[in-house]
Amino acid sequence: MVTPTVLAMIGSANSTVSYGYSYNSIPGREFHAPVSQVSVMRLTDPHTDPTLANQPRQTSSQVSAASQDGSWGGNSLYPDALRFINDSSYMPQSETSIAVDPHNQNHVVGGVNDARLFFCPLLPSADCPSGYTLSLDGFTVSSDGGESVLKGGDTPGVATTVLNTTSGKPEAGYMIPWGDPSVVVGPNGRFYYSSLSFDAFSAANGIIIAESNPNLFAQGVSCSTPLASPTSNNCWTTRFVFGNLTSTANTIEDKDLAAVDMNPNSPFYGYIYIAWDHFFASGGSSGYLARCSPDLSKCVMLSGGSATPYVTGNDPFVSFTTPVVNKHGDVFVTWCNYGTATTYGPITCSIRSSPPGGTDFGPRHSILSFMGSGTTLPGDTVVIGYATEQFRTASIPNLASDNSENWGNLYFAIEVCASGHYYAFSPAAFPGVPADNPGNCGNSAVLFSKSTDGGASWSWPQTISPNWGVNTQPYVTVDPSSGTVYVTYYTTTYDGFNHRIDVAASVSWNNGNSFSRERITQVSNEPDADPVMYNYNVTSGFGGSFVVPQYGDYFQSVAINGHLWVLFTGNYARELGTFQADPFLIVTDEN
Repeated sequence: MVTPTVLAMIGSANSTVSYGYSYNSIPGREFHAPVSQVSVMRLTDPHTDPTLANQPRQTSSQVSAASQDGSWGGNSLYPDALRFINDSSYMPQSETSIAVDPHNQNHVVGGVNDARLFFCPLLPSADCPSGYTLSLDGFTVSSDGGESVLKGGDTPGVATTVLNTTSGKPEAGYMIPWGDPSVVVGPNGRFYYSSLSFDAFSAANGIIIAESNPNLFAQGVSCSTPLASPTSNNCWTTRFVFGNLTSTANTIEDKDLAAVDMNPNSPFYGYIYIAWDHFFASGGSSGYLARCSPDLSKCVMLSGGSATPYVTGNDPFVSFTTPVVNKHGDVFVTWCNYGTATTYGPITCSIRSSPPGGTDFGPRHSILSFMGSGTTLPGDTVVIGYATEQFRTASIPNLASDNSENWGNLYFAIEVCASGHYYAFSPAAFPGVPADNPGNCGNSAVLFSKSTDGGASWSWPQTISPNWGVNTQPYVTVDPSSGTVYVTYYTTTYDGFNHRIDVAASVSWNNGNSFSRERITQVSNEPDADPVMYNYNVTSGFGGSFVVPQYGDYFQSVAINGHLWVLFTGNYARELGTFQADPFLIVTDEN
């Protein structure tokens, strides 16, 4: 996410890196699309203080009744859709994560990147009537299964000590919660919220995780993080997991995802696994993995830091490192290698597994590969953005385990560009641009593969999305009560112009052997409704690669007992006369 102020700074920045490595900003163009924009912003502007911490927090206002003209104002813009946030500003929130307590399905928590952190310190309070906090990690709570919003806010940061490498002395630091939310729930009903973090006055950055307490669902108890005390919150306690706490940190942690061991017979029952991508100063990356106790009193590194070798092996450009825990407590980690920091492909996606605890990973197994000769699907290429929408995303993989009573399959999904590349690069015209850069994609497909033997072998990838249009960001979830498989994703195939976006689900009732498609949203979303989807600072204009909101990389759903909760980004709402991207929640009933 990059603000207009930062855009202006980026335009005048100096860099020794040659132009054209990617769509990312200087110096983030050392890395291509799989680096998230919140990490690019940390690279390009690590010393900005966005706080105005002496300003008091505004009191949250209530959402008004729905108006006649179709603007947002109530619980639902159309049947079964809920604007899942209690912010009444026109600031965008995007990159959604959701968790539902399987033992109390009334308890629902959603996470988002909350752009109020960037904009509200610079704007009059009338533009931000709900106030803001010193955190990018927004959350929303429902106590009635997603029928309504109980409350919301932003998780607190962490006070740390940062080593000033110039003076050689330690200094007090504050790690801002910096987006890429991953919300999960433990067996005790506590919710966990992992994210990136960085210090606004240095280059220090890392991974943090917050644990909820019963106040999260208590009526009348505020869960707002006060500006005057940004490390304290009535409902959350945050812990620093791992990172580089020096003023000259030249490494980046990115794209964290969490999973919980829910097996009562496991020696690690209730433990949380957090996996993420660690980008080295050289431009390469590896998958890191940590394990935290249920009370977060102890977090240990299982891959990365002092824990080597890396779970992702020697792959040079790893991204989307993902942890999954099956019903036995076994730990699976999947990832894809995207080539190098300056080339694309071939893309190879792999998996490794360990008994409970995550300390004894077995051999690496290939799931699929694409883009180039010798791969599973040589004609498919990596997605780095779309010509129809111009929002930033990538070929994002996802893994899920069937934890129902009678099954134990693993399911994998990823998007690929199937056809319609809209421009080509040549080294002569674009020095530094990799010759295999495919250009923005026209038509993309969601691929699905399954394993019935713990990840050792995988079925041939089948296309489960329509054969035209944009089909992007698949997320797999399995109903533990029935084994029903849901793959949710964004699609343009309900719009004749191949432009407006819907959410669809490909559903399998026979363990991933075949799928039927269901439309989740009832009204298509106009992706350009929010003005900041278009970068007006560029003469010819450009899409959402540099500006908020962004639709990638986080978009999740949860299936439990015949119900499916889908939390997604949409521009359906209007606040203070302006459309903006917000999280929307739809709950479906398959019973």
